[in-house]
Amino acid sequence: MKTTRRKAVSGVALGSCLVAGVWLLAALLAGEALSAQESPPLGVGAVKLSSDALAERTHAVGEQQGPSTKNELRLSLEQCLRQALEKNHDVRLARQAIVQGDADVTRARSAMLPFVGTVNTYTRLDKALTFPLGPEPFTFMYADLYTAGVVVRQPLFAGGRLNAAYRASQRLRDERVEESRSVEDEIIFQVARAYRTAQVAAEFQKVAAEAVSLLETHEHDVAILVREGANPQIDLLRTRTELANSRKELNAADNAVDLTLSALKNLVGIGLEEPVILTEPFDHSPRPPEDLSTLTHKALLKRPELSALRSQLEAARQALKGAKGEYLPTVAVGGRYEYMKGDIRDLQGGLHWTLALTAEMPVWNWGETRSKVKKAQSQVEQVSIQIQKMEDAVRLEARQAFLELGKSEKNIDAATAALATAEESSRLARAGYQAGEGTNTEVLDARTALSRARANCAQALFDYDVALAALHRAVGEPGFQRMP
Repeated sequence: MKTTRRKAVSGVALGSCLVAGVWLLAALLAGEALSAQESPPLGVGAVKLSSDALAERTHAVGEQQGPSTKNELRLSLEQCLRQALEKNHDVRLARQAIVQGDADVTRARSAMLPFVGTVNTYTRLDKALTFPLGPEPFTFMYADLYTAGVVVRQPLFAGGRLNAAYRASQRLRDERVEESRSVEDEIIFQVARAYRTAQVAAEFQKVAAEAVSLLETHEHDVAILVREGANPQIDLLRTRTELANSRKELNAADNAVDLTLSALKNLVGIGLEEPVILTEPFDHSPRPPEDLSTLTHKALLKRPELSALRSQLEAARQALKGAKGEYLPTVAVGGRYEYMKGDIRDLQGGLHWTLALTAEMPVWNWGETRSKVKKAQSQVEQVSIQIQKMEDAVRLEARQAFLELGKSEKNIDAATAALATAEESSRLARAGYQAGEGTNTEVLDARTALSRARANCAQALFDYDVALAALHRAVGEPGFQRMP
């Protein structure tokens, strides 16, 4: 029998890289989930890959983790997104900012409308005010004075300041709405990435479990051949070494699954000890049909960061109008209808009305108005520069996301082809070894290549789904129906 000796190529390096990759993803995600707590889904439709070989090996994580029990919480990606948007602290803070913006709009509008109020006073003098006139002194103010009435005031002209303040408050409220959208988009991306990270960790766990199963079967075959004297004892020792290392990698993969699921629960607001099953298919989702130019144009129109800055620019322009309005006079009308008693106008008590028209014109205030105008002009220019800067950043982000998605899609095709080759190579190596025509080293090398190919397939799908979520965020279309 042919017993060619070759230097064994251990699969330990592959397993170490695989586990290190899972732990790196898990640790990164856990850190971002904690940060997010303090501070229709993203293109996840179930679409089959062009290669059936990869599609057969990528199932929902719920299937990977076994049948669910009645106490386990089954979560789709959309359910996770909806729950995160309900409970995330940053989202709730942003929505409270909108409430404050609504209050500012109401307050600015009320300044343009009539003020209606009541005035009631009682005054006690030490003595009545009299004037000696003839035998009887003339009293023109009693010691007790009473007034009670209604007051009305209405601004007629304020140099456009009131209207500018009202429009500025509307634009600032719009800015807060867009900032809330930006926060929601970021949470949607983080949850989608956390969900996919938990899924790829489960896929890595499955790869590690399959590697252990294959090595256990191979160990059984090698033990028989060694016992019959057909193969040397070193083949069995090498196989058992590989099996021990694979079991160690499986333990690490189990921990990585728990850590990534915990990070997802933390983002979504679920107890860390609550068992969950992820039901979203882990497959090749459809990509947007538009080209890069169209997606970039869409991003410039829809990105909430740009919309927020545009609203801020309009608010700054309105503030500039208000500052210039201080050069103009202020005109207002006011009136009273009141009951008074004890005053010279009506010592015995009666109803009276008063009407007043006031006009105020600034003449000299030591440059205060000019400084306000200059500051407002600078703020307009500052926001314009910020918009230009953000547009450049959005263009770059859209291009990066588009190119990353294309690369990830090509990697799926490459990983599919490599998996088919690795499966056939592993089959031939085992068959040759069992027939006495191959070596144990060839079987272990083929097993290592097969595990690497399966892990690469899972990694390629993960990279694609995350790149797709990043592209949706880059163009301002997260693909999830927000709550009102």
